[in-house]
Order: sequence, then C-alpha cells, then structure tokens
Amino acid sequence: MGKTPHHIVVAGGGIAAMEFVLALRALIGDRVAISVVTPNAELVLRPSLVAAPLGLLARQGHRLDALASDIGFTQIAATAASVDPGRRRLLLRSGDAVPYDTLVLALGARTLRVFDDAIHLGDAEGARGLEALHHEIARGGTVRTVAFVVPSRAGWTLPLYEAALLIANGPAAVSVSLHTPEERPLEQFGRLASAAVAEALLGAGIGFHGGGAPFDPKTADVVVSVPLVRGPQMDGVPTTGLYGLIPVDEHGRVFGLPDAYAIGDATDYPVKQAAIACQQADAAAESVAARCGLDIVPAPFRPELRATLLTGTGKPLLLNGGQGSAKLPGRHLGPFLAARAGVPAQPG
Repeated sequence: MGKTPHHIVVAGGGIAAMEFVLALRALIGDRVAISVVTPNAELVLRPSLVAAPLGLLARQGHRLDALASDIGFTQIAATAASVDPGRRRLLLRSGDAVPYDTLVLALGARTLRVFDDAIHLGDAEGARGLEALHHEIARGGTVRTVAFVVPSRAGWTLPLYEAALLIANGPAAVSVSLHTPEERPLEQFGRLASAAVAEALLGAGIGFHGGGAPFDPKTADVVVSVPLVRGPQMDGVPTTGLYGLIPVDEHGRVFGLPDAYAIGDATDYPVKQAAIACQQADAAAESVAARCGLDIVPAPFRPELRATLLTGTGKPLLLNGGQGSAKLPGRHLGPFLAARAGVPAQPG
C-alpha cells in the first residue's frame, strides 16, 4: 500500500488561494493532495470591480469547479469556522472537520464600513453601487458632486483613485474631489509614481485634499469610500494588534499555530493588494514545497509594490511596472487565467 500523500488544506478560494495552489503545483506537481475549502462558487478578480461597472473591463470571474479540474485540487463547498491545532483539523460551520498536514489560511479580511449611505468599493455590492452612480451621471441626473474618501487605516486605496479618475474623465461633467490621510497621492508607491498620479488628478480636474483634513459627508451628493479591514476572527487562529490580523513570518508561517501558513488580506502585512497577496502566496508555496521534501531554499516574501491605475483617458499609469491593463495579478495566476481567456497578460 502506498504512502498517503501530504494533505494541504487551503481555507479560502480567492486570488491568494489560487496563486498558492498554482505555485505549489508548479513546484512539486501531483506529489501532494490539495483541498480548497470555500463557500464561494466563483473566483472573482477584485481588481476588475472598479473598471467593470464603469464599462472599461468585463467582469472577471471563473467557476471554482472548473479551476479545480484544470489545476488539480479538491473543492470543498463549506465555510471554515475554527482550527483545532492539536488534532490538525479545520472545523467547518456545518460541524464537519477536514484533517490537514499543512494548513494555509487565505481567508481574506473582514470589512467595516465607515460612512452611512456611501458606496464602499471592494465587493459585488460596491460594484453595483458604482455602476448605478455611473448610469445616474451619464443620464444627467441629480448628481453634481462626488467625494472619494479614504478612511484612516485603509488597507488599499488605489481603487478609490481609479474610480475617481474614471468618473472625472467620463462623458458627463461632475465635480470630483478626493480626500485622504496621505500627504501625496498614493505616496506608498514612492515619489515618482505619486507625482504621476498627482498630474493625472490635476488633468482630470479632481480636487485633492491630503493630510487627513476633516471631511463632512454633507458637502457631496455622493460619497464613495473603501472599508476598513479587520482580521477574520477565527477560533484557534492567533491574532495581533488592534485589528486582529494574523501574525506571519517572512515565509507566511503563522506565529503560534504549528503547521499553518497565512497569506493575503488576513495577515498583518499592512498593504492589502492582489499582487502583494500573490507574492505572499508564492513565498508560502516555496516554503510548503520544502516542507514536503523539495530540495530548495525557500525565498522569503519581499514585497514589490506595483499596480496598474486606469485613468479613463486610454493611457493607464503603470506604477512601478504595473501588471498590464488586463489586471490579472500573480506570477502564476495571471498567465493561467489569461491563457484560459485567450488574452495576453503581463504577470504581476
């Protein structure tokens, strides 16, 4: 009787999870068994949730059962509830349990809305709100002023800049302002990229209000924002800091939880971006592959912050290199999805 293969359980079915599975398969092929636990039936690419409602990109979604067949993993349609580290089991909300040899937590973050009656970007509801705003402006409705507001401690602000530029450079004239704690636009990308974004905002007629000046929602007809992020709050999973995120080392290993890794927005790395999540997934995959016997020295996670900012002018800004206008993140996931769709893509 053959030896039972090492069983890797991935909790979560988003971009980080799929990048991890593809990276691991590329490293060690079929030498391990992989199960992906998620209640979602579809992988939705969040980078398309701003451009798609505004008519610049098609909504990008892929059925997970088809991906499971193509990549080679077992899909478990369920919600993870807690971790039993002593018995190495992922407990499900249904009461069932999935045993693991290695656990990878790709749960995503919980989100908290800051403003009442605002459009919050980052999920399907926010996409629908943005689409409705776009139609209202295009038909010459009552919307005259739109404020795009970054709350403090937001994990990723680029979608708000992109939405502001796409609305301001659209066919109908509205007054657009952007309010942020940052001193300079998208300052986390560095001075050169920030200067390019500032020029794009100026060219679009967007009023930039940096430094965290107080914002009164009553001063705009519509407020568009991004939510705050918090950890997943799962029993058995360690947390750190005020926001309950998962503490990890440079290879994605969870401090205080043996045989477990975490990648993506639920970790304590402060930037919450698809390309960053994929870089975390790649580092974790190398570490897991070494754990499973592959003779390599795993490379640690070394973040490279880059992104594509669509502007509505036909000329996107490739910040620090960008990922190409198709917005397909991931060294493995981007080319894989591009090949499935028959479109060119630059790996992120």
